Amino acid sequence: MAFFDFLLGGPAGQLKRHARRVANRDAQAEDREASAHWLAQNGSEEALFAMCARFALQLEHGLKDRKEKDIVFDLLVEHGPRGAVVARRWAAENPNFHHAVRLVERIEGPEAAVGLLLDLLAAEQVEQEFKPEKKRNLLISLAERRSERVVEAAQRFLVDFDEGVRHAAIEAMAAQPGDAAAPYLAKALANPTEESTRIRGRLVEIFQQRKWPIRS
Repeated sequence: MAFFDFLLGGPAGQLKRHARRVANRDAQAEDREASAHWLAQNGSEEALFAMCARFALQLEHGLKDRKEKDIVFDLLVEHGPRGAVVARRWAAENPNFHHAVRLVERIEGPEAAVGLLLDLLAAEQVEQEFKPEKKRNLLISLAERRSERVVEAAQRFLVDFDEGVRHAAIEAMAAQPGDAAAPYLAKALANPTEESTRIRGRLVEIFQQRKWPIRS
């Protein structure tokens, strides 16, 4: 073991030190960036995964925050498929999945990004009453994309306990081309337990816009 490695705790100690610093709000910007470059050069899965922690850190200065995240994003893209692997792992283990999905999309393409979103959504439970934010955000992200797989994946959340999740599911399904969503949305409109006037109003609006018949 080299002398300086010994002082820093060896290679494993260095990795931990840089992993902590890249996501440390109190560190200097240049130090966080230096740690990101060190981790990228290390190139191990744990080092690349540690870089993703920068995506969860939100600085008050928006421009600086985006610049740092862009640096980390570009460094991970340079690792190609290995960057996509850690992006998937990060998205599965953390609520801040947006940059990870962007990484997969950049490296593997739009359909792979949709697949990742659907995999993440499949892991969410309708019955879970706590922390609905990830379900809601996943559905909002899917509403921005077009895939025949979205309707079937989103329809079970039409009866979620959280109104925001139900609304996001409706938007994700209604955004898809074709009429596959119509039967599911018709059932949601006819659901006697739906008490939200916002939900009912939005469903009627969608049926009018899409010129789908509303059957009583």
